Amino acid sequence: MNTHDLIVQQPAAARQLVLLFHGVGSNARDLLPLGEALSPHLPDALIVSVQAPEAAGRGWQWFSVQGITEADRPARVAAAMPGFVQTVQRWQDQAGVSTAQTTLIGFSQGAIMSLESTQLDAPPASRVVALSGRFAQPPRRA
Repeated sequence: MNTHDLIVQQPAAARQLVLLFHGVGSNARDLLPLGEALSPHLPDALIVSVQAPEAAGRGWQWFSVQGITEADRPARVAAAMPGFVQTVQRWQDQAGVSTAQTTLIGFSQGAIMSLESTQLDAPPASRVVALSGRFAQPPRRA
């Protein structure tokens, strides 16, 4: 976990994990209202708003968008994916939950990373909610 990740809700014994991933140029604080809105409906969930690792002006990003094209977007996502998955796994370890108990909610670039993680041989979560996002390339499987 990153020191900028923000815990929205931490139950005594988490039975599920919900991770929120912001868009480019944003930060973990921006998705706090979403996490707070979800928390009464998911009382047994550890809910965390995760901050992207790369600086992007006054905000943060999961991968650089400077000069990005449709042709090189998949490679940039692939390069960022190991760190993204490690972040998910660190929070799963802290919560004591499995992939089956994990939900990723991403906005914009956070949605791209969350959706693309479903295409891995071992996806890190069983559920993904994408807000204003898309796959970086056509998915190979549903």
